[in-house]
Amino acid sequence: MTLNEISFMCLEMLRAGHVVDDERLDLRLIKDWIDLKRSQYIKNQLTQNPNSRLNLNLYQSINVVVAVGNVTDNADYPYANDTTQLYKIVESVSSIPAVLEGRNGPIIYSLESQDKMKLPFQFVDYDYMRFAGNGKFNTNLIFGSLRDNKLYFKYNTYFDTYTTVVLKAVFENPRDITGFNDNTTEYPANAGLIEYIKNGILDADAKLFIINPSDEINDASGDIKNN
Repeated sequence: MTLNEISFMCLEMLRAGHVVDDERLDLRLIKDWIDLKRSQYIKNQLTQNPNSRLNLNLYQSINVVVAVGNVTDNADYPYANDTTQLYKIVESVSSIPAVLEGRNGPIIYSLESQDKMKLPFQFVDYDYMRFAGNGKFNTNLIFGSLRDNKLYFKYNTYFDTYTTVVLKAVFENPRDITGFNDNTTEYPANAGLIEYIKNGILDADAKLFIINPSDEINDASGDIKNN
């Protein structure tokens, strides 16, 4: 379902139940509620079942353009050999949309090449990346990390001729993805999440707009003024 379809479904649900005066309810607000409920649902899932895998429908993929630069450690890099090692650092050219944080950090499914045939990159915490790739069996692995809404990669000998990598992750706001269209893009949610969103909006958010009957008892419109 698209975001517009989910939004109108929620609005019709509120209208049918006479929960709110729909003239007071902006569709843009419902879309904001949907995004917030989605984030809440995903965090709850990971909190209740830390080892569970999220439904793939919750992820989105973006192409990230990267630029390669060389960094020399001057022989003082941790675990460096006697000879100076040359490390290549790859940085995303522009910032990426905020990735939703789970219990164990950013919720990232994969980092991989555009053709999806080469080995995926190993995602690690940024602080750990400085020490990654210095072992006997992981020297040629590519390590990726996220910091300040930018992707960074580190490798010793191999990165082929990459100019673009694919990031598959759960983003805080699905609408931040370039090209997302409220009317045509499939919203990253499964059936269980959509039901959670509907119930959450009906039970909590919409109560801010509940129609209150006029107070006729204390209505002073009929009071007689004493002259």
